[in-house]
Amino acid sequence: MRFKWLVLGLSALVVLLVLSGFALYPKPPLDELALAREKLALADKQKASVYAKSSWTKAKMFYDSAMNSWSAENERLFFLRTYSESRDFAKKSIEYAEMAAQEAKAGSKKLTNNFANRLKNIGGQLTLFDGSYKRLPMSKRQLSLLASSRLKHQELTNSLAKGNTGKMEQNLKVLESGVGELVVYAKNTLEEFSREVPTWKKWVNSAIENSRRTGSALVVVNKYNRELKIYSRGKLLSTYSVELGANWIGDKQRSGDKTTPEGHYKVLKRKANGQTKYYKAFLLDYPNEEDKKRFKQNKAEGIIPQSASIGNLIEIHGDGGKGIDWTDGCIALENSDMDKIWKLVPENTPVLIVGALNMPTTGN
Repeated sequence: MRFKWLVLGLSALVVLLVLSGFALYPKPPLDELALAREKLALADKQKASVYAKSSWTKAKMFYDSAMNSWSAENERLFFLRTYSESRDFAKKSIEYAEMAAQEAKAGSKKLTNNFANRLKNIGGQLTLFDGSYKRLPMSKRQLSLLASSRLKHQELTNSLAKGNTGKMEQNLKVLESGVGELVVYAKNTLEEFSREVPTWKKWVNSAIENSRRTGSALVVVNKYNRELKIYSRGKLLSTYSVELGANWIGDKQRSGDKTTPEGHYKVLKRKANGQTKYYKAFLLDYPNEEDKKRFKQNKAEGIIPQSASIGNLIEIHGDGGKGIDWTDGCIALENSDMDKIWKLVPENTPVLIVGALNMPTTGN
């Protein structure tokens, strides 16, 4: 009987010791590790590896350390295990993962704003080619670059709006380079063109004063504004829109350059219907003596080829209204406008052709 009770007592003691062991068994850091994984996943979604690389790296490092420490402890006897180190590593991982997520969110926003500002700046530059730079002659390569730049700008703007920023930096650099090249060309061209504005103003003021003094008619063509003005006795009578040579900017250098000349001319001959391939025309005395002198000097300086010819048959004529610069150097008006000025412009009427009378804007 005593033996039975002894066995029961020993059994109870063993059970008690086992239960005590389980009670004292250290709890694994499962909750902490699960939370660390959750925080890492959120940080990864925020692209922390891109925008918060340092914090993201530390968060992953501490998580890996927590897992390694936990695995090492599990190899030990249960009553010898301790998970304090693993738990501390997990907490550090959580801390840096949260930090990485915040930094990534801020970094992403900053980068997105940077992309948006750069696209806005490029858009502003492209807009100049619808305004200040619209009338500048450009080569086929430049026109192609302008068209492709407009398309790429729209594509990148749409991508950014959708949050697709992959290769955005690379594409922006290419776009900025192309548009920058066009803007530099436009600014330099207009800057050089604008240097003569003071001289052109003096020409026009003197010509208007001469018209007033002599009571004669006067034709003034402003190339940049695409305007032809008729004066009589120094008073402005009317203004008409014109189209010019396809390569209008600058002074005419030689035959075939498709540039409308600049200078003092006169109407050499009036050509009615049947006397010109256009609706009506005023033949100008290009090349005059000043043109011939400059042409000879340009040849001597190698500015134009020795084989070049000076050109002729520069007219103010009809058949205009196409909306583009298309002539070989002449000045084109709509036929109805030619009818209006036909009565006002006799032979020998002075014709003054200038580049501009106001400084063309070169943008920012």
